[in-house]
Amino acid sequence: MVFILTMISVAGQPEECKSCHSGTYDIWNASVHAGSEAETTIEPITCEACHAPPAGGYDVHIGSPFGNVPEVSLSAEVCGTCHRGDSHPVIEEWDEFGKEGFNITDTMSHSEPADIGEPFILEMDNSCVSCKSTDGAIPNLADEDVYGLNLAEVPEASDVSEWSITCVACHDPHSAGCRIEDEVLLCANCHNSQDASPDGMTISVSYTNWEMYNGSIYYTGVHPVSIGCSDCHMATREFNDTTGEAAITGHTFDFEPELLFSPDSSNGCYDCHKEFFTPVLEAKQGIVAERLDNLEALRTNATESLERFNGTSEYDSVLADYNNAVFYMEAVKGDGSYGIHNKERTYEYLDNSRILFNSVIERQPTPAQPGFEAILAVAGTISALMFMRRRRE
Repeated sequence: MVFILTMISVAGQPEECKSCHSGTYDIWNASVHAGSEAETTIEPITCEACHAPPAGGYDVHIGSPFGNVPEVSLSAEVCGTCHRGDSHPVIEEWDEFGKEGFNITDTMSHSEPADIGEPFILEMDNSCVSCKSTDGAIPNLADEDVYGLNLAEVPEASDVSEWSITCVACHDPHSAGCRIEDEVLLCANCHNSQDASPDGMTISVSYTNWEMYNGSIYYTGVHPVSIGCSDCHMATREFNDTTGEAAITGHTFDFEPELLFSPDSSNGCYDCHKEFFTPVLEAKQGIVAERLDNLEALRTNATESLERFNGTSEYDSVLADYNNAVFYMEAVKGDGSYGIHNKERTYEYLDNSRILFNSVIERQPTPAQPGFEAILAVAGTISALMFMRRRRE
């Protein structure tokens, strides 16, 4: 199939494109797509495999480069032409949205178009577009800084062509590598809460994965082996030549402990933890899940208690405690790992939430002090009583 794609026409071949696109050519020529690596057996993936010719063909592009630009699709289907099948089922794993029975309410997937799953995105500014579309992710990842949104280059929602997070959002097709070499920063550029903090007002916080993971034992070197996102979220298994069992490439990005801690996995977790570590993880997550349930009950009570302060001078300070309690609880829920990304920080946040909710529940409004008018009224009453008493005497 690749051979057919690369022999469609003489025009659009890398050597011709090189005269104008020398930098891009050099990157491509050093990649596996060019067949430059010794172990590769593929035919070169040349320019026209991804860049469709304009209406007049590649020759008109050469004659008028800016007036006749070759079309390029951000769709995963372009990559899926090759990256599929039992030996390398990337497109099959990624395309969860296209599978029968996909639950758009309960399942999160990079293949789910944001404009369908989260239609409110269409009304949001381009800071949301930067992580909810491939068009936005590409310029966003130009800066490795987790909070460095390149909003000047991110398109508005009305200009987005690909609302799914496709292959080219994370991978540079010319180099065949990741857009950011540090894969933790690659993922963290979208999987972060934009540095939200408990400021007494913020209660909605999502995607706290980076904030939880950053500073954990997996990132600081305390754990014997540094562990990045793909080590756990991209469990892999090689194609079995004997049984024909399909490979697993991890492109669902789901956390699959049964595979991670099995001798069949290519990730290496089994070497230290063996298969018995799966129930250990589940038990740890169960503790956090139970604590979150308890916090939900506390939140209900705290909500009722908060109403006691409505209209008092203390309301704002009590509300700030309540909001911070919600923030810490939602930060743990927004992370979604139930403590696996960072057990210490998770427990700290859960403790903070519990303490703050209880402070709202246990706190009592200060009895109202009589105002000046009330004091005058009492004084007047006393004076009148004394005057009447004197008259009787």
